[in-house]
Amino acid sequence: GQLGDGTTTQRHNPVQVTDNSGNPLSGVVEINAGYSHSVFLKADGTVWATGYNPGGQLGDGTTTQRHNPVQVTDDSGNPLSGVVGITAGYAHSVFLKADGSVWATGYNPGGQLGDGTTTNRSNPVQVTDDSGNPLSGVVGITAGYYHSVFLKADGTVWATGSNYYGQLGDGTTTQRHNPVQV
Repeated sequence: GQLGDGTTTQRHNPVQVTDNSGNPLSGVVEINAGYSHSVFLKADGTVWATGYNPGGQLGDGTTTQRHNPVQVTDDSGNPLSGVVGITAGYAHSVFLKADGSVWATGYNPGGQLGDGTTTNRSNPVQVTDDSGNPLSGVVGITAGYYHSVFLKADGTVWATGSNYYGQLGDGTTTQRHNPVQV
């Protein structure tokens, strides 16, 4: 369902992404694709996602596979809003809000959600430092296989998650559950 056309049919030519009613998804200003899910940022700051969802990477509060985009919501069921950037990893999604905060959802065995745990999340949780304070001042995000990387306005770079190959850039191969400075 990662193509978002309401089916699980493989396509060899582009198809239009549609909502549950078959209407074209509109107002999209940014897109990103993970291994088997797709994420869409609309101009109004809301986020929509479609595809495979066993880790909760679609952020809709479920682990249900979706064939059309569903809205990413917080744990109270309210639409995630104020988003200005999106990225998708292997089976997680990360969202940058206009206030410089970062939120993440999905599969979390390496700590790639940056919330201090290895617990999968089906709604976005805020990325925090190792003291539990929200990560702030972020202006750029990207996600890898089992890790996430954050660029701050001061030019510093922070990373969280699996570090088997040293991908967090902190001089170790230690897995991190909260962002550490590169």
